[in-house]
Amino acid sequence: MGNLISTSSIVANGEYFSDASEFFQAFDDPFEKCRCQILKLETRQTYREPGNASYEAMLRGDLDLSLQLLPEIRKEDDELYDFLRQKKVDFIRCRSVIRPLSEYLKWEIESYKLNETKGERIYFSDHSELFVSYAQHDFMAFDRFGAMIHDYDEAGEIRGGWTIRDSEMVDQLIMLFSVIKASSVDYSMFEL
Repeated sequence: MGNLISTSSIVANGEYFSDASEFFQAFDDPFEKCRCQILKLETRQTYREPGNASYEAMLRGDLDLSLQLLPEIRKEDDELYDFLRQKKVDFIRCRSVIRPLSEYLKWEIESYKLNETKGERIYFSDHSELFVSYAQHDFMAFDRFGAMIHDYDEAGEIRGGWTIRDSEMVDQLIMLFSVIKASSVDYSMFEL
């Protein structure tokens, strides 16, 4: 792993957005320019999604209501998935998994099932030294021209993030993603 660079080192080369809404607005350009692939890495076992009715039902322990609400909540991404499908852009997600699964991850797996029907490919990897030493942040890489690295607070709520436009640093993220994906399996085949 000697050639890998940690995401903590890579963010030093990025522009930081200290406001989550500004960070998400910065995604518009990469999604628009992307022509081949989007790589998404998730590292956390728990996230906070305030305002998401399905997530909030899950927190209250009402799994039935949570699952009932999920398809409607996920419809908000239909336009994006349609846009990517029309452009024939691959959307590949890898995420680390620690057992026993967090309640959040159990809930998110149901969301992944919906994402898969929209063309996303999803892979799980055992949480390993790769995540401790190198993949310390969630990120998305768009082809080879840009990346977005997420910044979460301790509770798992997004507070902002970095845009990376240095092609060498984007290549480092792609290499890190590739190493992780090589030790991953399709989420539906992952032994939970």
